[in-house]
Amino acid sequence: MSADIRLLRWHDRDREDYERLAATLARLRDLSARGRGEIVATVPAGPEQPDDADRARALLAQRRCRDAAAGPLAELFGEPGWDMLLNLFIAYEEGRALPEAAIADVMGVRAAVAVRWLEVLIERGLVRRIGGEGPPAVSLTEAGTVLVLRCIGDA
Repeated sequence: MSADIRLLRWHDRDREDYERLAATLARLRDLSARGRGEIVATVPAGPEQPDDADRARALLAQRRCRDAAAGPLAELFGEPGWDMLLNLFIAYEEGRALPEAAIADVMGVRAAVAVRWLEVLIERGLVRRIGGEGPPAVSLTEAGTVLVLRCIGDA
């Protein structure tokens, strides 16, 4: 999938053109089927809509490309809290939690920055620590999942 999910979304005018074309082809198919008993055209399928995890992956990919292009100026675009939420959402969609020790590497920030933002997100009720076997891990709370879905829904 392309990192630019805007290609998967159509403008209203394009969607209306597609719907008119699809309706015309459907009428032609019906007329042909009645007249000669054969189908001459199939209705084309529209673009496949990305699922929520694909949207989050595409947003992260765009952010990483932007950061790579900005080089040393990438810190001007920093949103570690949002990056953490996106990474945790992708992990949630894949059915896993992120080990707390790996968050800084996944986000590409210093450990101190990751810890600070993790604490902020936990305090706000968007992320929770998961205890149990193995190293400590974190995942989104229901409120965190709802927030990410609300933010990427129209991406």
